[in-house]
Amino acid sequence: MYRELIESCAKDCKWTKLQPPASPAEIARAERALGWRFPEPLKALLKECNGDRWLLKSIDDIIETAKNHREYLEEVYPEIGRNIFFADNGCGDCYGWRIGADGKADESVICRWDHETDEYTAVAKDIPELIRRYYGDEI
Repeated sequence: MYRELIESCAKDCKWTKLQPPASPAEIARAERALGWRFPEPLKALLKECNGDRWLLKSIDDIIETAKNHREYLEEVYPEIGRNIFFADNGCGDCYGWRIGADGKADESVICRWDHETDEYTAVAKDIPELIRRYYGDEI
């Protein structure tokens, strides 16, 4: 489902390169590294493609982003470590789910985190909408 959607939406984007699927072991490794369980839609996406080298992050990129944010930005942006960012716009802003007080991702909305203002803006209700809106130049 996701591969076909990305191929369709990104057909005119020469930089998009769908990656091979991630294994369940790779996904479990990322969850341990971040300390959060990934929502099922993210697991499904990663099982189809481990990033697209443009919008969607690979597992290693998800881990690296989280570690960098926690290490370098939490002092300035205390909530930055309470996100699962799985996509970015290449300009420093990230897309993902916020983690609630219960330790679970709020899957009701995908937000864009603005790296300059620390503001969160709702941009999509789910991953397919994020993909369609991003590649359609709506966000």
